Amino acid sequence: MKKFYAILSIVAVLGIMFSSCGKDDTDEPVNPNIQRLESEHGVANDTYLIYDIDLRRDSSSIYVHNAVFSVGETSPMTLNIRVDAPCTVGPTGKVFTFAGTGIVPNLMRGNTPVPISTLHVNNLRSVVDIERKTYSISFDCRDIDGHYDKEGKLK
Repeated sequence: MKKFYAILSIVAVLGIMFSSCGKDDTDEPVNPNIQRLESEHGVANDTYLIYDIDLRRDSSSIYVHNAVFSVGETSPMTLNIRVDAPCTVGPTGKVFTFAGTGIVPNLMRGNTPVPISTLHVNNLRSVVDIERKTYSISFDCRDIDGHYDKEGKLK
């Protein structure tokens, strides 16, 4: 019986020792080259963004859902679009920057992207900070005299 308790004690000590050792990287991304981030939003018709970042490719994607554009004197236009743009990451690996001009966006028809060759995204600038959980995005659509500007929190 003493031998059983001795073995049980050794197993318990080893279990505690190994469970307390090790790196806790729960706030670190599994792969910093691939991220899928979503902005906070309330009701279903709110504008929200999804950043699909893949630094292994030439461009990453920004999905803008329920984007409202003011178009001159006409009523506002609401679109779901995907903008593919080059993305760079800062030295900390936690700040991503999208930039570009003359980008042909895709109109999202459900899950199917359809290029809108008559519309161009210009002066795109979007900064995503995964440490602070914030984003900002700004771009022009000169073809429709529209401007889009938004900032907020990530989920």
